[in-house]
Amino acid sequence: MNDATIIRMATETIQHLRHAIPVSSCPYMVPSYNALVSAAQANHPDDTFLKVLTPLPTTGDDRDCISIAEITALFAQLSVALESLA
Repeated sequence: MNDATIIRMATETIQHLRHAIPVSSCPYMVPSYNALVSAAQANHPDDTFLKVLTPLPTTGDDRDCISIAEITALFAQLSVALESLA
């Protein structure tokens, strides 16, 4: 997947999540985030920022819960990191 597609997917996701309650749980977005991070890392294996991103847990355990605010911030960071490489 190319960077432009990853950026577009992250941006579109952020736009849709902006209307949700920020403290709400958002485990259903974790697989998408993990897939985008993996694709970005494959495109830029030597990038310092992208290298340290790790997949989020997808066990379904309450301790692994991520909020709308947190996942939105992560998608935004990924998008900005890729935009900076262009």
